[in-house]
Amino acid sequence: MKKFSAILIISILTINSASALELSSSFALGNLSFDNTAASSIGMAGDAFAGTWTYGGFLSAAEKIGDSVSFSAGFERDSILRNVVFTRVGFDAGFAKLSVGPFFGPFNAEGSVLSSGISTNLRLEMPGVIFGSFRSDSTIGAGLAAPGDYVQERSEVLIGFWVPSIMISARLASQSFTYKKASDLTTVDERTRYEFVADTFKKNVPYTIRLNIGYENLKRSYVGATSATTYVDELGAAILGLETSMQFSDVIRVSIGAEGALYAWGIGDLGSPATSLPFFTAHVGLTLVFPAGGDTAETERKSSDDQKPASK
Repeated sequence: MKKFSAILIISILTINSASALELSSSFALGNLSFDNTAASSIGMAGDAFAGTWTYGGFLSAAEKIGDSVSFSAGFERDSILRNVVFTRVGFDAGFAKLSVGPFFGPFNAEGSVLSSGISTNLRLEMPGVIFGSFRSDSTIGAGLAAPGDYVQERSEVLIGFWVPSIMISARLASQSFTYKKASDLTTVDERTRYEFVADTFKKNVPYTIRLNIGYENLKRSYVGATSATTYVDELGAAILGLETSMQFSDVIRVSIGAEGALYAWGIGDLGSPATSLPFFTAHVGLTLVFPAGGDTAETERKSSDDQKPASK
């Protein structure tokens, strides 16, 4: 944990405090996950999915440099991707926003200190009418050459439109973490989500509400030397989530939310979980905005929206 704290501090100190600055943080706790330390399949043993408690969150800092350039850096912990440290530079052309930069996966596997990759995000919009965003993150390097090597990948496509007081979007997102655990065993953790999201807001009202509903596919594969020694645990779940964000002042914004599995079922050899078991994730977030002279907090919030990690 001390290593993670040092990474967070270094990431934030790299940002020039002379310009407007936004600090964002979040913490999440949930049990809709496989045990990413397991070395054998649950389904192969004839067992049902029971969930594993995991935590996640992020801490980031972002600022706008001039009228069309922004910079962000931070740390993210995710149940699939594990640890990610990122830095991004953003360019705003009005109808198009592009952010790009390296990311690093520190201390994600025994014997491996660091992996690196590139993150790219493009957002196109006609304000008040329609918008879309496209994101791709992938580890670069030699791949899985030896035990301890791992690859982190994330992709997202989002398309939406505005109606009075509501922003509606459809989102497809996937994450994967491929880890060469031994010379004859590679584990692959994957999450794929299809969802609809509705963000409600009203002018001069200090809070917003987000509702999301969709389907999540969770998978953990154990890839052996042959197909006979390869096993897959796979779970499907119908997801419903609710989040509210409250603006207490020009400086402080707080968000709190949760999402749960309305129904979860095993796919293939994995047994379905007991209907009495609740599977959910709860999260809370805090954002602090420190505007530079002449800037407004609202301007700074909009400039950093594309720099934050995407929701799960």
